[in-house]
Amino acid sequence: MSTAGSILAVDFGNVSTRALLIELVEGNYSLVAHATEPTTARFPGNDVGIGLARVARQLGFMTGRTFVGQDGRLIMPEGADRSGVDQFVATASIGRPLRTVIVGLEPEYSVISAIRAAAGTYVDILATLTLEDGHSREAMLNKIVLARPDLIFIVGGTDFGAAEPVLELARTVRLAARVMRGQVPQILFAGNQKLQDAILRLFEGTADVYFAGNVRPLADREQLESAQLELTLAYNTFSNQRDMGFRSVSRLTRLGVLPNAQSYHMVAEYLGKLSRTGGGVLAFDIGAATSTMAAYVDHHVSSSIRTDIGLGTSARSLVDVAGMDAIRRWLPFAGDADEVIAYALNKSRRPTLIPDGLRALYLEHALLRAALASLLAAARPAWTPDSTFDDRTAPLPLFERIIGAGAAFANTGRAGMTAMLMLDALQPRGVTRLQVDSAALIPALGPLARVNPEAAVQLLDGSAIEDLGLVVNLSGVPRAGRAVAKVTVRLENGTVEKHEVTGGSLWVYELAQGAQAEITVRAARGLSIGGKRSVRIRVTGGTAGFIVDARGRPLALATDVRTLAAQLSTWYAQATGDPIREVNVEWLEAVIASNIAGADPAAAPVGRARRRQKRSAGSDGLPEVPVAEPPPRRSRAVRSIDRSKQQAAPKANDPLAELSDDELRDLLS
Repeated sequence: MSTAGSILAVDFGNVSTRALLIELVEGNYSLVAHATEPTTARFPGNDVGIGLARVARQLGFMTGRTFVGQDGRLIMPEGADRSGVDQFVATASIGRPLRTVIVGLEPEYSVISAIRAAAGTYVDILATLTLEDGHSREAMLNKIVLARPDLIFIVGGTDFGAAEPVLELARTVRLAARVMRGQVPQILFAGNQKLQDAILRLFEGTADVYFAGNVRPLADREQLESAQLELTLAYNTFSNQRDMGFRSVSRLTRLGVLPNAQSYHMVAEYLGKLSRTGGGVLAFDIGAATSTMAAYVDHHVSSSIRTDIGLGTSARSLVDVAGMDAIRRWLPFAGDADEVIAYALNKSRRPTLIPDGLRALYLEHALLRAALASLLAAARPAWTPDSTFDDRTAPLPLFERIIGAGAAFANTGRAGMTAMLMLDALQPRGVTRLQVDSAALIPALGPLARVNPEAAVQLLDGSAIEDLGLVVNLSGVPRAGRAVAKVTVRLENGTVEKHEVTGGSLWVYELAQGAQAEITVRAARGLSIGGKRSVRIRVTGGTAGFIVDARGRPLALATDVRTLAAQLSTWYAQATGDPIREVNVEWLEAVIASNIAGADPAAAPVGRARRRQKRSAGSDGLPEVPVAEPPPRRSRAVRSIDRSKQQAAPKANDPLAELSDDELRDLLS
C-alpha cells in the first residue's frame, strides 16, 4: 500500500480539464480543493500539459501553495515547504475512440461477447466480420482495409475448441495488416487460448499483438474483464501515439493516462458489494462528447461507453441516436425538428454554451433527458452476461443508489432540478438514493484504487460526492390531483408531521442537509413502492431534501402541448421550490424554426424570406448566426434570464448541415 501526504488527480475531458487536490488530514484522505480549466489538446495549444499546468496553478492560488515549477512542470514529490505533490494520477476521455473491426466465428456467441467487451472502453466498432456472413476472403480483406481500423479484435472458439477456422480468419487479418502500410492496426486476440502461440508467430514482424482471456471460454459462459483491460491498454497506447502531450503526462505516473470509464466501473462494483439491501448501483456521466454508464445488477457489474452521445461536440449525433420524438416529447412548446437540430449544432460548435432563457433551458434539458435515456437503453443488454433484455421499456431493476456526473447535471443550479432530471430519464422504482458527482471525483478513484486504495476507499465513503437525497418512487398509474400517498415524518426533536401527496406530482420535503428523520410512506390502493404498499426508512437530508415521486411508473407525459406545458412547468416548480414559470402562450401556437438559443417568438423572423436572411462570417471562419433584438416585454411572458443576443438556426442550405458528424468534429477541432 502506498502512502502519500498529497495527491493530484487530473481528468482530461474533451472540453474541460479538472483537477482535484487530495490531502491526508488527521489520518484520513479528504478532498481539499478542485479546479477546472479548458482542455488544451487541440489548436492552438496542441498539448494537454498546458491545461495541466494551468489547473495546477489555479489550485495553488486557492491553497496558497506551489505545484508548478518555473520550468512549467509539476513538482514531485512534495517538498519540505509543502510545494508539489507526492502522487499524481491522470484519466482522460478526450479524443476519438479506437476505430475497431471485430472478427469472429459466430455472431450469437463470441462476436456478441466481443461487442459487450468493447462497450466498456473508448471503441468505435466499424464492422463485424464472421464466417456466417458468407463473404469471400477477398471481400473480408477489402472490408478491413477500407475501414482503416486502429485495432482488429479477433475472437472465436471455446477454450480448446475450434482451431483451424479461427486461424483462417487470423490469416486474413494478417494479410490486411500487411496491406495497410503506414497505418498498421493493433491486434487483440481473445479467442481459443490454445492458439495464442500460433497467433503470436503468425503476426510476428507484421503487427503488435495483445492477448486476453477468451471472451467465451465455454458456450454458455462469458468472460469480459480480461479483454476490457487489454482494450484499455490498447487505447492508452493509441493515445500516446497521437501524443497531444499525453506522452509527457504519462511519464509523471506509473499507470499512464487511463480511460476514466474504468473508474465508474470500479465505483459501481464497490458500492454494489457494500449494499445491505441487495439493491443495485448505477453510475453515469453525460459528457460533452462521450457518455459512460456502469451498473451493478444481480452481483454483476458492466460498463458501457458511447462516443456518439453527449451534450457538447456529440450533441448533433445524439439527435440521430435518440430520435427526434424522444427529444420533442420533453418540449412544452410547438417547436419543430429544425429548431432542435439547430440547437444541437450550436452545442456541437460551442460545447460550453449554456441556456440563456426558458425556451433554451427546455431544449437543453430535453437533449439531456434523451441522452441519459439512450445511454440507458444501450447499456441494459450488458447487465445480464448470458442474455439480453428483450424489452428495453421494461421497468428498471431496483437500484439502491444512482450517481450522476457531467457538467449538464452538476451545474443545473438547483439540487432539486438535478434530481428531477435524473428521475425523468431513468424512472427508478422503489427507494433510491440520488447523488451527483459535482466535483468530478469518480474519475480519480479508478487510478487511486490501484496506487493508493486507502485513499480511494476513504474518499468514496466520505462526503466528497454530493447527496441529493432519498427518493420514494410510486409505481402504477396514480390519479392526478387525488391523494395517492400518506407520509408521516418523525423528526429528531420528537415532532411528528403528516402529509398527503397528490398523484402526478413531485413532493419535496425540506429536510435539512445532514438532518435525520424517520419517514413512513404508504401508497394508495393500486400503487406500490418497489413491490410494497408501504415503507419505513431512516432518512438523512440531502441538498434536495426528501422526495416522493408520485407521477407513477411508467411516467405519463402529456401528448397535448398545452397540457405538457402546464405539466412540466409545475414539476420544475415543485422540484426547485421556485414559483411556476408559465410557458408563453405564443409558444404554444406557432412553430419558431429560427430559434436556436432561446429567442422569444416575437423576436424570431416570420416568413420564409425573413428566415433566409444572410449570415456574416464569424471570426473562426464558420458561418455566424445572426443576432436578434431582445424581445419586447409582455405581461404574460415568463421570467427569463436577461440576454443581449439570440442565435438563429442555420438556413436549409447551410454548409454545416451537409457535413457528417465526423467531418463536423474534424472541422471544429
